[in-house]
Amino acid sequence: MKKMWKAFSVLILVAVFLFGISVVFFAPAKDSIRKPVIQSRRLVADIRENQVSHDVEMEMRQRVKNLERECKKLTANGSEFLFVEKSKLDHIVVDDRYKVMYCYVPKVACTNLKRVFLMLTGQMNVTDPLLLKSADVHSSLDHYLSYLDSFPAAGIKYRFHHYKKVIFVREPLERLLSAFRNKFLQRGNSYFKLHFGKTIIKRYRDNPSNESLNKGEDVTFTEFVQYLLDPKTIEKGYNEHWQSFYDLCHPCNIQYNYIGKYETLDRDVDELLKILKVHDKIHFPERTDMYKTSKTEDMLLNFFRILDPDTLRKIIDVYEKDYKVFGFNLPDGIDSLLNDL
Repeated sequence: MKKMWKAFSVLILVAVFLFGISVVFFAPAKDSIRKPVIQSRRLVADIRENQVSHDVEMEMRQRVKNLERECKKLTANGSEFLFVEKSKLDHIVVDDRYKVMYCYVPKVACTNLKRVFLMLTGQMNVTDPLLLKSADVHSSLDHYLSYLDSFPAAGIKYRFHHYKKVIFVREPLERLLSAFRNKFLQRGNSYFKLHFGKTIIKRYRDNPSNESLNKGEDVTFTEFVQYLLDPKTIEKGYNEHWQSFYDLCHPCNIQYNYIGKYETLDRDVDELLKILKVHDKIHFPERTDMYKTSKTEDMLLNFFRILDPDTLRKIIDVYEKDYKVFGFNLPDGIDSLLNDL
């Protein structure tokens, strides 16, 4: 009997060990709200030490407090943030030298921000981040970056508690439109047109032409939104370019203590570089240096007024947690479109 009990105990220990490898545990939801407050104070101390402006300090405090407050509300409403599967930490870049983690969100300047983190590795043979080609940043150079999902459970937990945790976010509807314009309207991006465009046209367009079915190059915004709201798409899961940053970056688990926004991008990145003490070495590429197309925010209403009010409300609901957790308001003019309901 004793031998059987010993064997059973060994099996339990092995099972617990194997489970710990694949899943990263965090504190219970109640504690997960408290602990990051200490870390946010630590970051504020860094901000003061590096003479970051008072306005940025106060704004960062407000952004972090809003995150904590809204996550607490979600917990009260039944959401649980007990753990994140290790495989879902694949968007979080880790730099051990500067003790910082950054969750990249596609369509929130992630190419330029990845350029910055590549420069932080000290392994790039350039002094200007723009000399790192966009295609290379997401392919041949990516192996220079470390991601949180590549560390063992103990290493993940250590970094979670001791590193600066950075995320950059963007008004959700604006980000969604930016993804649509970039992947379906602009030249190139044949992958998205062939893998998503063809499916969208076949599924939602009456009497499509053979050319449209073969190339997937003329997807309309209405068809794209239909695709996003389709239960089949939701069940399969969104592509990272239109997946919510709440689902990509797990803010109520990670509890980020530096929250940058696309609307104040240049300023927020500059202040982050000061905190990391690399502002005299690395220059963040400004938007005017890179972009030649019309700004997405200037075209927002032209696209979303095409949708009927009920569909507009449904697509806003998809990104509801992004709005709440990161303190975004609906863009000017969207409310009036919803009032037609």
